[in-house]
Amino acid sequence: MNRRSFLRASVPMATSPLWLPHVGLAEGFAPQLSLPPAGADGWISLLNGRDLSGWYTMLQKSGKDVAQTRKIVVVEQEMLHILGNEVTSEPAEPGYIATNQEFENVHIRVEYKWGVKRFAPRSETKRDNGILYGLVGEDKVWPRCIECQIEEGDVGDYFLVDGVRGIQARHDNGLFGQGLTPNGWSVAPATKPGETPPEPTTGRKIKDGNFENLDEWNVVEVIWQGDRSAHIVNGRTVNVVSMLQQPDPQNPGKFIPLTRGKIAIEIEFAEVWFRRIEVKALA
Repeated sequence: MNRRSFLRASVPMATSPLWLPHVGLAEGFAPQLSLPPAGADGWISLLNGRDLSGWYTMLQKSGKDVAQTRKIVVVEQEMLHILGNEVTSEPAEPGYIATNQEFENVHIRVEYKWGVKRFAPRSETKRDNGILYGLVGEDKVWPRCIECQIEEGDVGDYFLVDGVRGIQARHDNGLFGQGLTPNGWSVAPATKPGETPPEPTTGRKIKDGNFENLDEWNVVEVIWQGDRSAHIVNGRTVNVVSMLQQPDPQNPGKFIPLTRGKIAIEIEFAEVWFRRIEVKALA
């Protein structure tokens, strides 16, 4: 069975959600763009199964909306297919496909599976992708945002990009993911008695454990509520960061909470399929 036939056989073909022009939005979603109605379980698909309506692309050198023309990003078999085009000797451009819509207080859920194609200059390295959220400001590679890393062996890591900072929950103090539910946190962040909370820092926050499947479908979730978020890989909470902050564009040297922004999926040198990208407003 060829790869496309296999993918088609492995995905149940549900009816595509409708993109309606005047649908009321659930609380927590910015009103710049109408979204399809939520299902009975509250989830809203950001993929319509037909085209890239509601999304735009950005490449490092070529800029906006070139990736569609070059077939770097397409919708096939009701799935988002990234870098399924022909491999060439020319280096590929990194970038992302982003929503026009901004979100806040949201549960994000994606299902992805690696393809087989890899592109220079990373044709011999780990396959790499990522969920970007809280994307604000200038479109560039890479934009100001939080990344839930999707890379072989590193799924669930945080990258705090372009000045974003936060505090990673410790895995050894009994507070990691405390009070976390599918509807957000039921308790405030906690520290040990007499402990002074650390200062937020930038950079990479390494996940706890390795729970992805290299050759099968994976479910990655982000619960983003206010200024904290959690990364969940195949049902396991692997990373939590609080006090997510961005540089204040109005006051150099100051920071403000990062609680709202676009959602994006990276384009980064390796073929990957997404059969689900959906959001649910948190209570």
